[in-house]
Amino acid sequence: SATPKFADTTTTPQGKVIPGKMQERKNITEIMVAHELPYVCQTAAYGNFKDLYEKAEKAIYTEGPTYMNVFAPCPRGWRYPDEDLMLINKLAVDTCYWPVYEVENGVYKVNKPVKKVPVVEFLKLQKRIAHMFKPGNEWMIEEFQAGVDRAWEKLLLKEEMTNR
Repeated sequence: SATPKFADTTTTPQGKVIPGKMQERKNITEIMVAHELPYVCQTAAYGNFKDLYEKAEKAIYTEGPTYMNVFAPCPRGWRYPDEDLMLINKLAVDTCYWPVYEVENGVYKVNKPVKKVPVVEFLKLQKRIAHMFKPGNEWMIEEFQAGVDRAWEKLLLKEEMTNR
């Protein structure tokens, strides 16, 4: 259920009738926030791993249940070359498809502000969504970008509202 919309998967194959998965992906991190856990975070394995390390430490030493959502690209399912793993991680963050943030006792903090890169840079590396780049399917990329933009703006608003 966290697979992105339009992805071509074994359970939602892309074809002439259906352009891949038709539902929006579930934001599992926000589902955990809704359960009012004392600490919830989202990160990725990229760069110097400092964010991942610090969040793991916080999660381990926070009293009560905690949740870490770590971005984990799948070379086989996403159909990208193994050597692009770190680039996929970086672009997921830089495009705001996978924002790096934490929520501590209901207070949001975006940990990696970014100069937003168009999501197409992240998408074009994955063969599971290659059909989105075929002529006539531009609307899919536009819809995907709009969804990423909405989610990012919502996250920034949550950060602003909980830090007053």
